[in-house]
Amino acid sequence: MINICFSSDNNYAQHLGVTLASLLENNKTEVIRVFVLDGGITEENKNNILKLKEKYAFEIVFLNIDKSLFDKCPAGKKNHVTLATYYRLLLSEICPEVDKILYLDVDLIIRSNIKELFETDIEDYYFAGVSDCEEHINAPRLGLKTYCNAGVILLNLKKWRTENITEKFFDWIEKNSSRIVLHDQDILNATLQEHILKLDKKWNVQVSKYETSKQFVALLGEAKIIHYIGKHKPWHPDNKQVAKDEYFKYLKLTAWSSYKSEHDIKYLFNMPLEFLGNVAHFIFALEKQNGQKVLQILGLKFNIR
Repeated sequence: MINICFSSDNNYAQHLGVTLASLLENNKTEVIRVFVLDGGITEENKNNILKLKEKYAFEIVFLNIDKSLFDKCPAGKKNHVTLATYYRLLLSEICPEVDKILYLDVDLIIRSNIKELFETDIEDYYFAGVSDCEEHINAPRLGLKTYCNAGVILLNLKKWRTENITEKFFDWIEKNSSRIVLHDQDILNATLQEHILKLDKKWNVQVSKYETSKQFVALLGEAKIIHYIGKHKPWHPDNKQVAKDEYFKYLKLTAWSSYKSEHDIKYLFNMPLEFLGNVAHFIFALEKQNGQKVLQILGLKFNIR
């Protein structure tokens, strides 16, 4: 059995559905058990997520989280990150029967079978992850040698429990709250620094903007998981992020499939005015050509006397 964990509040329920759909679509032969750290998902949206059971065989459990435990963690209206991102810090306690689990953010797309990733040997490590794309900035900022992106991490919960890691997390938060910039990612890297296993970049290709370098294009082509990092997401109508179409590909498999039409409408109104004007002119136009009135409808021209 492959244990997967997501964390979401109601604002990200749709995106949880899309990420989960991408996982299930590419892992039909695997036995999947999903834990959702629930930060307030409505019953309607839970039912929307459960509709995936009509297409796929998997187990899913919604786990309620006490938000007050994270009162000292920075998050809020000024940041696209919500408190839900911190919930994974409690995983060893709220999943006491699970020794190993793959945590995935809900702003990513799984493009392949993840059995190879889940079976990675982490017996001697607290977690395994991919280097953050800004490791060169974030590691020095916290005085660390290495720094992983926490959007895709394989966790050794057995080791966490044995060494009482949860308590260490909250001790670090108490002493370093003013240093926290990238939320639980900072906490995980700073607290567990000495026992982190680095994974191949293909397991967490981080996309934050439009890139055309040959190196990035090659990496994207090999990606097993595409992770839309930062505040700009593929579901934002004005976003020009690469690989955004992958999101809408899996959106079609969910109860939110109609959202695409809304996206298209929003996108239409964000197009350059010149382009919209050309489209409107093609559909209908009345103009003078060589002294005659010419009516154009869908590209067909008619002379009017």
